[in-house]
Amino acid sequence: MKVYFKNLDGIRFLAAFMVVVHHSIFFKKSYSASYPIVERSIELMGRLGVSLFFILSGFLISYLLLVEKDKTGTISFRNFYIRRILRIWPLYLGYGLILTLFSPTVFAMLGMGQEATDWSTKLLNLVFLLFFAVNFQLAFLGDNRGIFEVSWSVCIEEQFYLIWPPLVNFFRKKLSRLLVIMFATSIISRIFFYFILPALYPGGPSDRFLGINYEMLFDKLDLFGGGLFIALVYYNRSKYTAVLGRLFHPLVQVVMTVLAVLFTVSVVRPTDQFLVFGLHYVCDILYGYVLLAAVAENSIYRLETPLLKTLGKISYGIYLFHTAVCQLVLIVFKKFIQHPESRIIYDILYPLAGVTATCVVAWISYTYYERWFLLRKKKFEAVHTRI
Repeated sequence: MKVYFKNLDGIRFLAAFMVVVHHSIFFKKSYSASYPIVERSIELMGRLGVSLFFILSGFLISYLLLVEKDKTGTISFRNFYIRRILRIWPLYLGYGLILTLFSPTVFAMLGMGQEATDWSTKLLNLVFLLFFAVNFQLAFLGDNRGIFEVSWSVCIEEQFYLIWPPLVNFFRKKLSRLLVIMFATSIISRIFFYFILPALYPGGPSDRFLGINYEMLFDKLDLFGGGLFIALVYYNRSKYTAVLGRLFHPLVQVVMTVLAVLFTVSVVRPTDQFLVFGLHYVCDILYGYVLLAAVAENSIYRLETPLLKTLGKISYGIYLFHTAVCQLVLIVFKKFIQHPESRIIYDILYPLAGVTATCVVAWISYTYYERWFLLRKKKFEAVHTRI
């Protein structure tokens, strides 16, 4: 059985694009000031792009596990983990090892301010890299000197993948209970880090407490749970034909898409407390709706173009490569173009150049490196799809 979700490659690229634009503007901030409207629009964009990734992953993985469970009566944990290893590990480890071992020296030579050149720091980074625990390193040690920080979300996804097949297999007949547990866990973790821990340690680093929570899997369970919820809706869509027909009327799709865009570019500025307690639930509602609208039969989205499908395929590489590539592109702009006062150059041309260069690097990596592993992944697929 082959499963293909239309439009999701394009949405996967848009999520990566949100992260790249956010970081590119951040990287040039100390060199060239941005228009206030640009800073406001991109301030949460990277965080929202990662949230969209998590919801999308929860949707795709959950749907395929549900199909496998109901079709075969069980879930092949072995095949699942081999598929995830072949998809995630080659680029994560290959690129991560290069960055960890060699980039500090190279970046220092390029004047990018990297200081992690001693071997003790490199070995520490290497340990967290190999155990897919960069998020733990960022949470409890503060940083990893900027070497491979972007991989924190990949580590969270791997930690989620580790527990998800057994949970879906065990809770198949009571997935509503699993959803309640996931959402409750996220809420309790935020209450603990936002209210209880600061009360226990008055005057302590409250921002650091929130940072620890933000970089842990339990904070993201409501995003993966949102993905599970829309997977259940889509899986049982034949039971709700009338309701879904009204819910995904083209006019409703337009309204919800506009709301999702306005939310993404921070037209409405959420309060700090809302960011802690409400952001994920708005993401679940708006981005979850967009994902279901994208795969609906009467979808208004037209993202099945060769370019967007290709960019969606390489979006994993775009996400991992973009921090280094965008910083290198910024060095080129500083050296050869200069004019930091020009907001046109650094608010528009530089981010576009960073996105373009990152896409080129990601395409090369996908074509000449990742594809070899992906071809071997197919024989372990109980349900044939591309995720």
